[in-house]
Formats: sequence, C-alpha cells, structure tokens
Amino acid sequence: MNLLITNDDGISSAGIKALERVLGKSYNTYLIAPLKERSVTSMALTVFQGMRVERINDNHYIADGFPADCVNIGLYAEIFPKIDFVISGINRGVNMGYDVHYSGTVGAAKHGALHGIPSLAVSSGRIDPEDDYEKEAELVLSFLSKYKSQIEPGEVWNLNFPPEIGGSGNLNEIVFTRLGRRRYSEKYEKKQIIEGVSEFQLNGSLLGHDEETGTDFEAYYQGKLPVTPIQLDLTEKKRLMELQSK
Repeated sequence: MNLLITNDDGISSAGIKALERVLGKSYNTYLIAPLKERSVTSMALTVFQGMRVERINDNHYIADGFPADCVNIGLYAEIFPKIDFVISGINRGVNMGYDVHYSGTVGAAKHGALHGIPSLAVSSGRIDPEDDYEKEAELVLSFLSKYKSQIEPGEVWNLNFPPEIGGSGNLNEIVFTRLGRRRYSEKYEKKQIIEGVSEFQLNGSLLGHDEETGTDFEAYYQGKLPVTPIQLDLTEKKRLMELQSK
C-alpha cells in the first residue's frame, strides 16, 4: 500500500518525521510537506501562480505551498506512484470540534478524500517542542492495521491523541464520537502604520467548548482517543427536508 504523508506544521516537524519512520516499517511511504508552518489554512490551494517544489529523493519532496497543495501534487504531478491512502499529521495541538473547518492538517486529509482517497488526520495534545511523537506514530500504525479497510474512499477520519495517552495508550481507548462545539474568543493586536492604515495581528484564540456527551471533547478529556468520521457533503439534510416539505 502506498501512503502519502503530509502535514501543516512543515517539513521539519517532529510529528511527520515520526509518522514516516514508523509507518515506513509496514508501508511504502511518500512524503511531501510544506516548506514552513501552514497552520489554519484549511483546504487552501495555490492557483494562478507558480509554486516551487524541491525534490530531496524519490520519496521526499518539499512544497512552498499549503498542505492541500502537497496532497494535490502528490496525487497529480506524477512524482509518486498511485497513492492508496492519505495521512496528515501528526499535528502539534489537537483539532477537535469546529477546528476541523480551519485546520490545515484536516484540510489536507479532506483534500485527499475530495479526490476519492481514504484519508486520516492525526493530531496530538502534546505541544512541547521536545516531543518526538514516536508513541503516537506507533499507535497510528496499529490503528491502520485495524481500521484502514473501514475508511471508505472519499471519507476522512479525524483522530486526536490526549497528551497523557501518547506514552501509554492503546487501541482499546479509541472512542468513535461526533464533533463537539468549539468556542472561540478572538483577540487582535493593533499597530498603526500611518494615518488611516493599521496592522491587525491575530495571535490565536482563547479556546473553549460546550460540555456535551458523545463528543470528541468528552472522550479527549476522559483520556481516550476520539475518532470522528467526517463527510465532505455539508448539506444540512434535516433542515433541507423541512424546507422541501413546505
């Protein structure tokens, strides 16, 4: 099986290196990742302009673009054999609830699904720059052995590791959940450049979530591994049926 590995933290991140080291034991791995961090870029693509791509060797490329660009190039630029599965991660920081709409990690996996490839997004609550994510990568390997055949073409599964699970977890801790409701509190720093022109910088959000049962947040804060299947069709089917019946 040929796995395409990418991320949004960039080519130098520990998470993607761990995935490649561990998954390479059992699969043919092909890595293409952004030159630099491209967090919060969702499914953005580079269009109407060139994008530089550097070949390291037959299995490794660096793209000066977005995570979804990396998937697109890996699938269609004829640099790799036919890809069977897309994995994005391991992200430094979780992607739960409404995060999936912003996340470059999830966005890359969604782009794979958009093109009919079974895809998995992987994130971790461990954010220490010294973390090597080796244990999480080992669990991803076990996860694929058990579940990869159940991830259908055009489908994304979103997996998050709690920080305390990374060193001692097992697949018995997996819980299939729905997305929870993330709450954001945005704060901008303003710097005036000249009269009438200012620079606004968003340095991140104060994050919260609704306390609900059956969600990825609930499982995560119970120390379990939440997995949420995500569909690309955003139609609110119940509401659509209500409107059509009037």
